[in-house]
Amino acid sequence: MPVEINENHMIPVAPGQAVGRGWLAPTGRRPMGVTWHWTATRDLATCRQVLGGADALRKGIASAHYGVGRSFEEGIDRYVALGDRAWHAGRGQTLRWDGRRAARATRGARATIGVETVNIGFARPGVAAGGDWIAAATPNGRHVRRIQPWTDEQVEMMIQVGKEIVARWPRIGPRDHHGHHDVCPGYKEDVAGFPFAPVLRGIYEDEAIPDVWGPLWLPRGRQKALIALGYDLGDFGPDGDGADGVWGRFSDDALARFQEAHGQVVNGMWTTFTSWAVYDAIAARGLGFDQILA
Repeated sequence: MPVEINENHMIPVAPGQAVGRGWLAPTGRRPMGVTWHWTATRDLATCRQVLGGADALRKGIASAHYGVGRSFEEGIDRYVALGDRAWHAGRGQTLRWDGRRAARATRGARATIGVETVNIGFARPGVAAGGDWIAAATPNGRHVRRIQPWTDEQVEMMIQVGKEIVARWPRIGPRDHHGHHDVCPGYKEDVAGFPFAPVLRGIYEDEAIPDVWGPLWLPRGRQKALIALGYDLGDFGPDGDGADGVWGRFSDDALARFQEAHGQVVNGMWTTFTSWAVYDAIAARGLGFDQILA
């Protein structure tokens, strides 16, 4: 069901505020994609205090185009108009919207739309995991986090937001969506475990969009994909093929070689861009992505 977007907390386009007027020449005066974030808060009201309005706690430091609550009752906030730039990524950014090496002129705040989704993030001292929390690895594969899942109502609202974005900027396609941790791998962890497949299928009304994320959330799935593509990970694991679920030196080396062979930035980080490249490489071999990773 459509939710009315709350525009009572728009950030003024004025000096000292975290908003840039318009889109700039290096990106053709349009946004190139969408960067999804989690708020690390429990409700939209806190996100609003931090980012929204003229006197936000992060005034002049950070902003986003939208804040998406966990329920229809919380709803959706708009902080920055789609014709302007929000300051939602940049610090710690090494990759741009398409996985290439970032330059100052094409960093997140200058190139993508930022959407904050209310999610407490991963389990940690003071934040206990629930029984339904998602297991997902960090980009370097070294740590598996327990992530709060996004709600069904939230997914519907994220689809609504996405539809509004692509109606305004129709050249943004399914592959132009990524998480904060994809452009700032090693620095950020949001949005590990994000439901990209159902959200993008809803935005673009296309059930054929493949889930290139979920099967690769954990180290073992990533290892199985690399093995299927011909990379030797040793003889560890239950099947003796190297897919032991522990990301170590063999896995690092295989990922680096895959990235080099496929024209990616060689950084040892598994990102959305890597997931798409792996999916394409498996499809090019005539192999079944889902079957390999089952």
